[in-house]
Amino acid sequence: MLFSDSTLNEIRSRCDIVDVIGRYVSLKKSGQGYQGLCPFHNEKTPSFHVHPGKQVYRCFGGCAKGGNVFTFIMEHDGLSFPEAVRKLASEVGVRIEEDKNFVRQPPKPVSESHVRATKALELAAKYFNHLLTQNKEYAFALKYVENRGLTKKSIEKFRLGVSPPGWNTLIQFMTKRGFTWDDLLLAGLVVPKEDSKYKGYDRFRERLMFPITDKNGSVVGFGARALKEGDEPKYLNSPDTPLFNKSKILYGLSENQRDIRLKGEALVVEGYMDVVGLFEAGVSNAIAPMGTALTAEHCREIKSLTQKVVTVFDPDAAGISAWHRSMPIFLETGLFAKDVTLPAGLDPDEFVKKEGSEKFYDLCDKAPQQINKYLKEIADKGVLGEKDRSRYIQELIPILVASRRLPDKGAVLWDDVSRLLAISFDAIKKLVQESPSRANAPVPSPVVTQPRPAPARKETRQKKFPLDWEFFRGALRYPEAFLSFPKEDWVGFLKEQELEGILLRLWETRSASKMLEILEELSKSQTCPEILDAVSEPLLKDVASSPNEPQWFTEVAKRISERRKKAQIHGLANQVRMSQRLGDDQEQIKLLEQLRNLRSSGASSPQDPSGPKTGPQDH
Repeated sequence: MLFSDSTLNEIRSRCDIVDVIGRYVSLKKSGQGYQGLCPFHNEKTPSFHVHPGKQVYRCFGGCAKGGNVFTFIMEHDGLSFPEAVRKLASEVGVRIEEDKNFVRQPPKPVSESHVRATKALELAAKYFNHLLTQNKEYAFALKYVENRGLTKKSIEKFRLGVSPPGWNTLIQFMTKRGFTWDDLLLAGLVVPKEDSKYKGYDRFRERLMFPITDKNGSVVGFGARALKEGDEPKYLNSPDTPLFNKSKILYGLSENQRDIRLKGEALVVEGYMDVVGLFEAGVSNAIAPMGTALTAEHCREIKSLTQKVVTVFDPDAAGISAWHRSMPIFLETGLFAKDVTLPAGLDPDEFVKKEGSEKFYDLCDKAPQQINKYLKEIADKGVLGEKDRSRYIQELIPILVASRRLPDKGAVLWDDVSRLLAISFDAIKKLVQESPSRANAPVPSPVVTQPRPAPARKETRQKKFPLDWEFFRGALRYPEAFLSFPKEDWVGFLKEQELEGILLRLWETRSASKMLEILEELSKSQTCPEILDAVSEPLLKDVASSPNEPQWFTEVAKRISERRKKAQIHGLANQVRMSQRLGDDQEQIKLLEQLRNLRSSGASSPQDPSGPKTGPQDH
């Protein structure tokens, strides 16, 4: 133990829990204790109780948090246990005595150069803020900020500033105050340039500046937005330095960590303007990655504050891609994040300005879990062809791998994927065991398919999918009937992808004679014996001039249509299931009606003049 028992007991005896908590919460006498509004969640009726005799507190409302004076300071101020102990010891005048048996890991030495770089960053932040708020030459920048709806409240909270124009204005300012070129380089404030009489130039010039702070509030870097049209890049961040690592730092975390704890939820948005704009509008628990994709390190930082996360990205292709990519990362760190869908054309900042923070928080409360939303997107695609099914399985592999860390919820997810994509539980397990290194793991056949036959010399492919081959041969024998069969009834529903590709090419000719030309070409280039055998038959019989006797083919085509119908029913049933999961009653009613109509409808078929009757094989 880091601190001796005598030290901890001394602090407890000197810290009256009512006095400590009373600094943050308005307490009123109630029986043997005190009562007030809980500081850890929003409530209107007091449910937070403090017992002076036992020196403990407890919320009997929504959050059920409780503990002693140390845990209160840890929860309220976002501190570790040692930090809370030191803070209280300082307040009540207790000298810290550490446990002699405790083996402390020696702290990493902080070099003098790092100390100087940190001081340079702090001074630069003050300088930029002064230019924005006090220097009339930069009124244009202040006007830009005000036009974005930001007030003094946000400027002070996030210490916004503006960088001066010129190639070495900041360099001159800093060197006059004793900082060297190496200090500025380590801080990421300058860009070196070898082919110049100067060592380099200011990294940030005439930009709106956003100081980036670590969890303790120390400035470690900057984000910057162009103020003039045409200045590129529009957004510019400090480079990675020994002090600043974009993959570990979240913008707004130090400023908003207390409210994240109080609200019990973190909102992950795309950029620093979103964080600041949301704060201005009353949403004070937002954070953002620094121009990079979300990382596991980011998620661990979030998890240290809360288990609840909502992603709120822009409703465009980039935003959708961002929350898709974040799913396995959240799951890997044990977080099931939700995702908010904003109206098209509105980013989070704009939505809150238009609709208000209450409606925004309501959207966050009702947001579906990311994974359920993603599965609903897949279900809404309707019937999937083999290529699409294979693609979605591959996309879901990292998510399924990550879900192993959450056994109960992971099992539900695996079951959903199994139903949605018609893949067996054992097949999912096999894919997961082969991941993550094998991104191109083979996709197993759907659960509904029959066991694979033992290898055969000539008819292996035909035995696997006999109906596909019957349809293929029939289409070649009876081109007119094939060309009259609706393309949407078979494209995407053949399990033999090569056959489907050939048939699609033939169908798009819209001519029996042109089909024959393609068959002649295939007879010269095709290497598969089964396909060559099927192609040679109509060539020898001259299909372009042969009489149509397609009733046999009509029966085969009906079976293909039935396959399509079954797949559509399966797809709609999955959509209904996902709508139930998301609580979308209106969508569920609409889908159930579609399902009833589909079940009562008949299958399509080609025109079927009389001809010889032979029953097709199905698969």
